[in-house]
Amino acid sequence: MASELAAFVFSDGTTAQCTARGRAVIEIDGPPGSRVVLLGRTGITEPVGSGYVIQWNAAKLAQLPPAIHDLIFFHECAHAQVPTTDELSANCAGLKAMRAAGRAGFAVESKLTAFYGPGSQYWVGTLKCADAASKPTPKASH
Repeated sequence: MASELAAFVFSDGTTAQCTARGRAVIEIDGPPGSRVVLLGRTGITEPVGSGYVIQWNAAKLAQLPPAIHDLIFFHECAHAQVPTTDELSANCAGLKAMRAAGRAGFAVESKLTAFYGPGSQYWVGTLKCADAASKPTPKASH
């Protein structure tokens, strides 16, 4: 039986609860044989009833470097908050949320770049999306 997690534990020991549409997203540790484990994924966010559930693969999560471990929370939470099934959109929204929470910045994002690889189109697309969203749109003057 899967155990429900009270909150996600970041690499620094602090915790956070994912909320979407004003409701807490249930987080569970996927047991052996669960979809997240069988697929070899770190986390999977799925709609359940009128809410969402994040199922974690605790063994995979524990093996990740701290920066990516923390980004994964924001990524999976973004699947419920946006909502989206698109991985790049979830990573973009997740990185923006991580920045807004004060958990990203040059040092952390350099570690994320090293993890994904500087030539990773997925990571380059994530940064391009997150950076574009954070810049104010110039207003046309009349």
